[in-house]
Amino acid sequence: MRVMSDNRTIDAQRDELATLRERVRCELVLEREGYRLDREATAQRSAKNLKFRRGEGEIIIVNHGGKGWWDPTNPDRSARGDVIKLVQHLKPGLNLGHVRRELRNLIGLEPSYEVRERTKPTSTDTNQKRDPAWMWEHRHPPQQGSAAWRYLSEERGLPDRILDAAAKQNLLREGPNGTAWFAHRDNQGALSGMEMRGPEYRGFSTGGIGKRLFRFESDPGVPPSRVVVAEAAIDALSFASMDRFSRNTLYLSTGGGMSPESVAELKQVLTDVAQRPEGRLVIAVDNDQQGDHYAAMFSKMAQEVGLWNGRASPKTPGSDWNQVLRARGNKESSAPRPFGELAGSATTTTPHPQVAAGWVDDLKLRKRQQSQPVPQAEQAAPSVRRSGSPSLGGR
Repeated sequence: MRVMSDNRTIDAQRDELATLRERVRCELVLEREGYRLDREATAQRSAKNLKFRRGEGEIIIVNHGGKGWWDPTNPDRSARGDVIKLVQHLKPGLNLGHVRRELRNLIGLEPSYEVRERTKPTSTDTNQKRDPAWMWEHRHPPQQGSAAWRYLSEERGLPDRILDAAAKQNLLREGPNGTAWFAHRDNQGALSGMEMRGPEYRGFSTGGIGKRLFRFESDPGVPPSRVVVAEAAIDALSFASMDRFSRNTLYLSTGGGMSPESVAELKQVLTDVAQRPEGRLVIAVDNDQQGDHYAAMFSKMAQEVGLWNGRASPKTPGSDWNQVLRARGNKESSAPRPFGELAGSATTTTPHPQVAAGWVDDLKLRKRQQSQPVPQAEQAAPSVRRSGSPSLGGR
């Protein structure tokens, strides 16, 4: 019997190693150790070989779709392999057990692909102009009638009141060619970078410390009791423009793939909100496979800190909240749209068994049964194992 137990342990270890090789990308490990994507050596992220640099002469090439790597500076070409060997290459003192513990925390995370800009002693002025803080200070917020304002208002359908509020919170800048910049800041309020969206451009700023969180407050200066997290700043603002329960709400965007640093920032935000009796998280992700991935990740983070959470995704597969906003037409109203109408465009997708689900269906049912607007549900203490269907709104 003892031998059988040992065999089961060995099989479990082998299964875990296979999972780590499959679900943890080499790029993410490199970014945690200070490596950044080399812009000049890698024309695009879809390239078969991605070059990462850290210090002078420190180069790692990632291949096989993030599952393999090799060190071109190694003289005998023995420095290559999978993600497990990569950790051992970067930290020679770790044994296999230590490596497994490190990689477990990275399952499900994605690399940010922040770019490392090469610096030259004679290009101080050029490098300064690539710094997000310098770029931000030398650009103006978009104004009604400007190219970026028209892009956000006419093409993206964002109401003027939302754009005005975002501008007053110092969240917007107008870049070249009608591009809108959305500020990412850390939990101390420092600018870390910008999401950049325009008619012909989509990306994230280079330089700085990279993605953290875009943060739009419904009540600036008031600690939030409700958090709505979306995949992009435009989606977060779109959801806010249709949200009835906007009081004391913080609308966040991760800007897509998250670095370990931005994950830590989000966890701290959720921890703070979980201290409030009415605290809750709305996961406003796209209705697609990537949205499923983020929903599972954010739900797990919320459960770890005891914060009630529920998912809100558009009804149409493959769509996001900005598409929902544009589908209803750019009709400005004097007050936020009733959430009952928003629920008509939403669906829950694969709810977590430990999270109260069915809130959209509950709202739809009550809307059919009653002619008056959907009433707000009574508050209850947060719990990760609640039954029933609490409202995603706040008081």
